[in-house]
Amino acid sequence: MTRPAKPTLSLAKIDLEEKVTDLRLRLRGKLAVDLVDYQRAYAQSNAQDIALEQLVPHILSTFMEADRGFQAWRKANPISGAS
Repeated sequence: MTRPAKPTLSLAKIDLEEKVTDLRLRLRGKLAVDLVDYQRAYAQSNAQDIALEQLVPHILSTFMEADRGFQAWRKANPISGAS
């Protein structure tokens, strides 16, 4: 029996020592199932179990960094809401 190939995910291995910010949301249906499956794929790919609370912010960050439209908008609108 051969082992399935390790998936290559867009999300890099997460540094678990980062500062934590609380985020509360409720997901339903396909998105909830997909997120749990992504969590399993991440654990298999990185040999690291991770809580959804740690995984979701990194998925969101990776998405925003890859979104060319958002990056162009940010460049055109440099005033950040971050304090």
